[in-house]
Parts: sequence; structure tokens; C-alpha cells
Amino acid sequence: MILTGPAHAGIVTTFAVNSAEHWMSRDQRTIYDGKVLAPFGGTMRSSLTPFLPCRSSFSGAEHHSSCWFDLDTSGFRSPVDAEYQRRTGSTEPSGDGLFSRLQVNADGSYHGYFSFTTGNWAIWEDATGSYSDNFYTNYQFHFQGTGLAWDTAMDPARAEEFWRRETPSELVYRSQWYRSRLDPVTGDETILERDGWEGKLAVAAVPEPAAPALFGVGLAAIAGLRRRKRS
Repeated sequence: MILTGPAHAGIVTTFAVNSAEHWMSRDQRTIYDGKVLAPFGGTMRSSLTPFLPCRSSFSGAEHHSSCWFDLDTSGFRSPVDAEYQRRTGSTEPSGDGLFSRLQVNADGSYHGYFSFTTGNWAIWEDATGSYSDNFYTNYQFHFQGTGLAWDTAMDPARAEEFWRRETPSELVYRSQWYRSRLDPVTGDETILERDGWEGKLAVAAVPEPAAPALFGVGLAAIAGLRRRKRS
């Protein structure tokens, strides 16, 4: 990772999105319509103060752990955030957080990511049922390696260690809005429509690999922001 500024408890990163493409999903099909997002950038900071308890669990030959930390965007937003916030119809301020996740395998190999996240949502009803409008924007720093003890878990100290020492394997920008129908009994969501942007994220001279489809990461992020608001 690239750290700017003097060493201290926490992390600071300055990055830029050099390009992003727009896509729409209707009837289980994803279509890229040729729209291109103009380059933009900014700085985000986190003191790595958890606002939800860090979690850790073992599943077969995998050890999963994650933490949600505070995030200071200092007014920095993706250019499309305002439009997506308007679509939700929410009057609440958007939520910010730094989500960190680590998976360690029994053989010592590992992978994880840091996701600087902002987002919001609104739940509404009409004569046809209950619905939710949601948006999130992620700036994702992925890493991987070998030689880690299987019981290693993400926490504030570990997050700062990984941020300082790891070289990103992928750098991704993704912003998305989606509308879903809510099951009145279980609360489960069925995605009805969505659209968004995905592209390349650059930090200093770090290479820019192609952006993967990371819808699942975004759903985890918006769920965490929901839990934060409820708490």
C-alpha cells in the first residue's frame, strides 16, 4: 500500500480514478452503454477506530476475519454519489466506513482487501409491496500472499500493518445504485434493477489492473453501513 504523510496510528491515502465505464442491468443482462466518467481524485483518512466489533470465524480450512473502521472523506465523493443519493430519496447523510477483510488458509496463503466505502439506502412501500433503494461507492485495495499463521485475525494493529507492508494485487473503483423488493417475512432482497460505474483506481505509481465484478463486496459494505446506523 501507499501511505502519505508522517507515520502515525491510522492511515491516509490519496488516490485517483482515471477512467470508469457505465453499465445497466435489466432482466438479468448487463449492458455497457459507452458512457465514460471523467477522471477525479481525493484523499481519505482513517484512525482505524472500529465502530463495530471485529469478527473472526473458522470454516473448514479457511479463517475469515473483518473489521469496520471510521472513515473521514473530508467532503470527498465520487461525482455520481449525489445522483445516487437523490434516487434513494433519503434525507439522511451518506454513511462512510473503511471495511477490511482477511482470509487465511490452512497452508498459510492469504488474501484480503481494504474497501473505503460510502453509501445510503431508503425503504419504502406502495400498493405492490416493500422496496429498498440503495447506493454504495467502493475504493478497493486487494492484496494476497503466503506465510501467514492460520489464526491471524484482522484488528486495528493488523490492519495498519497490512496497509503499510502489502503491495496491492488489484485496485478497483465501483459505484452502484440498485432497487430491490423485500420479502415481508424474511426481509430478503430480490434485485429488480441496478446500474453503476466500474473502473481503475490509481495510487501514486501503483499499476492499474482491470476492475473485476465486485457486486458481492458492495453488498457486504452497504450491509455494514446499515448495521452501523442501527447501532
